[in-house]
Amino acid sequence: MNSSTSTHHEPAISAIDEPRSRRELLRSGSVALAAGLLGVLGIATTTSAKNGSTLRAGDKATASRATTIESSKGPALQARATGKDGPVGVRGVANASKGIGVQGTAPSSKGATVGVQGLTQSSEGTAGDFVAEGGGTALAASSGKGGVALRTKGRVMLTERSGVAAVSQGGAEFVIPVTGGLSEKSLVLATLQDHRPGVHVEAAHVLDAEEGLIVVRLNQAVAEQTDVGWIVLD
Repeated sequence: MNSSTSTHHEPAISAIDEPRSRRELLRSGSVALAAGLLGVLGIATTTSAKNGSTLRAGDKATASRATTIESSKGPALQARATGKDGPVGVRGVANASKGIGVQGTAPSSKGATVGVQGLTQSSEGTAGDFVAEGGGTALAASSGKGGVALRTKGRVMLTERSGVAAVSQGGAEFVIPVTGGLSEKSLVLATLQDHRPGVHVEAAHVLDAEEGLIVVRLNQAVAEQTDVGWIVLD
């Protein structure tokens, strides 16, 4: 055997080190250019991430297990939307019949914990906006062990569930249509907005739940047009 014969082999060239053909370079450049143009036009160019893989910005991921992010300081997850046309920082969607779009839980048994917090610093802003379509419930809050279910600082607006109605001279009854649905157990509160000596609200209740009507009755007819403020609680 010839001892001078070498058994050394040149290292194999990996796929990443292989020279790319001119056609491949042109094709990859065209893809990048197309993606850039779609981004400029505002068209989504997201890719999909498989279950268990790393999620990158712009990816669309589908998983069979929850994704958990823990942090010992500050927010565990912070999202900021910088667009000018109604941007959304965080959006939760649950398509199941009993799904919950966004859920906040503060499980500690001590301290002034908060499950969900909303803050606005604009005089025209809204810290929490809840809308129920199809006769559902816009807001449901619960607290155990004597805690506070719902706390607000600032004005509370019950759109379409409160208002002011007027009864004309000689009238003693208000029939008011309410948008958003009623039940026979809906609670109606009403009070005079004008001072009318001897006149007071005698009753306020649901007149026709199916038609969405409430009625406010005074103890006597008014001598002039009178306003009554009302609110419906379910």
